[in-house]
Parts: sequence; C-alpha cells; structure tokens
Amino acid sequence: MKLKILHLFLITDKIIEETPTHLRGFVGSEFKKYTELHHHLNSSEGKKRLKYEYPKIQYKINSNKAIILGIGDNAISVLRNVVMNIKELLLGKITYKLVEIKAHYEESEFGITNGGVMVSYKYNSPWLALNSENYNKFKKASIKERRELLKKILIGNILSMSKHLGYDVPDTIQVDIEVYPLKVSYKDVPMVGFKGIFEVNFLIPDYLGIGKAVSHGFGTVKKTSNN
Repeated sequence: MKLKILHLFLITDKIIEETPTHLRGFVGSEFKKYTELHHHLNSSEGKKRLKYEYPKIQYKINSNKAIILGIGDNAISVLRNVVMNIKELLLGKITYKLVEIKAHYEESEFGITNGGVMVSYKYNSPWLALNSENYNKFKKASIKERRELLKKILIGNILSMSKHLGYDVPDTIQVDIEVYPLKVSYKDVPMVGFKGIFEVNFLIPDYLGIGKAVSHGFGTVKKTSNN
C-alpha cells in the first residue's frame, strides 16, 4: 500500500524553543474549522471532546523548523489551504517570523515487507508506549518481561495505525526492540517515554509517529542507516 504524504517545513527566523504541542495548539486555534488539525469535536452539550483515531496531521519541531505532516488526500488538502495563510507562529509567548516554507510530497510504501524482511528504525522523539494499566505491569516486571511487554505494545501500535490508515495487515508482525526509558512531559504531566531502535517486518514512512500523542510529535520514527 502507498501512503500519500505531504511534509511542510516552516522555517523560522530563530530556533524554536517550544514543543510540538504549542505548534499544534497555535495552528488548531487559528484554523478551528478544520477538525483534522486539532481533533476536537463539539458535543451536543457544547463541550469539546476528542476525536479518537490515528492523526492524519502530525506536528514536529526540529531546531528552526516547524514541521507539519499530512497523510492522505483530505489532510493534504487541509494543509495546502492552511499554509497559505500562516505568516508567523505564535508559540507560547514568543512570535517566530516565517523565513521560508518548503513542501515535500511523496508516496511511500506502508505495510508488511516482501518475504518478511526486517527493517530497522530509530525513535527520533520519545515513544509513549505505556498507559496507566501497562505502566503498573512494566514497573513490576523483570527486564525480560519488560522487553516482551514493549514488543507486544509496539505490535499493537502498528496494528492500530494500520487500521486507521485503511490497511488490512495480511501476515504476523514480527518485532525486536532495544530501547531505554527516559522522563518526558506531556501536557505538563510527567510520563515515561522510550528511545532507541527496533526492527520489524513492516514498512513505515519516515517521520510518522507511533504510540500515544503522535500528533504532538511523540513516537516519531525514521529508518536507520543500516537499511
């Protein structure tokens, strides 16, 4: 299966100090009519509720680049409408002027590899693998059990991502993983994230996110040079 992906690189006049969450919040508030940008829906009581699905629009920050990634025709169309109307970024209390906007479109392979070939990836940003339930399991587990738990969670993340992207996984997903924990903050809540590498018989386009909070820049993966 091929995924249509648009990367927008918003190059600013200085290094960005804020997080992808700030970028998501700014873009979402500036263009509220596009729910794809912020995943908030209005309920019948007028309250905001989240739209739970794999985000087709994801936000990343790398030095003086704010990166917005769109997956599929609808997300790409939204980003093309939005980007023409962004002149600057107000992130937190700092305003960043846009120096240049670059767009890169690609159609990338996604899915089980031919012949079960294993592909190596690294986490460019922390992977939020654990929820409250499996965090308690993780704390009590041995090193071997922790590794097996994380492998199962990674497979589950890939299956969930595939479902929301319209891909029916035709074979068993095989993974191996070498990661280490680190402290991260998500919405001002301290959490455990993971960085490191993993191998899987599955093709994932560079810069897609896996796990929790991928629209906020977590779990971003990239193929390693070993491939």
